[in-house]
Amino acid sequence: MSTAAVLMMIVAIVLVWGGLIASAIHLRRHPETPEDDPSEQ
Repeated sequence: MSTAAVLMMIVAIVLVWGGLIASAIHLRRHPETPEDDPSEQ
């Protein structure tokens, strides 16, 4: 593989895994609650 291909692969991996980690952190800090949750009444 060429250097450009390796760099593009690393960028893609960082974007995918970074997005996954960021979304998991965001979901942990701001959990979703169902709209029809009876415990909120």
